[in-house]
Amino acid sequence: MPISGLVVTFASSVEEHISAIESITNIPEIDLGQACGSKLAIVVDSETKTRDQEIWNAVRDLPGVIDLAVAMVAFDEDTEEEPSTRN
Repeated sequence: MPISGLVVTFASSVEEHISAIESITNIPEIDLGQACGSKLAIVVDSETKTRDQEIWNAVRDLPGVIDLAVAMVAFDEDTEEEPSTRN
């Protein structure tokens, strides 16, 4: 499961892009972070790399968004162990 910390940059102050912010909050895999000036931090926690890329593309295409920068990406791999065959 990929987890991405991203910084969305708008063409003007974050407060001037209410509809874009609403669109971002409607994506269940996104948690909003702090906003400062024209920048908004978000965290994307999705089930697959494909879904992660779809979300990145959707955010990048929102009106007023001029940049989407990656702050960090981590992968939470399933760590289930196979049952032991020893008795």
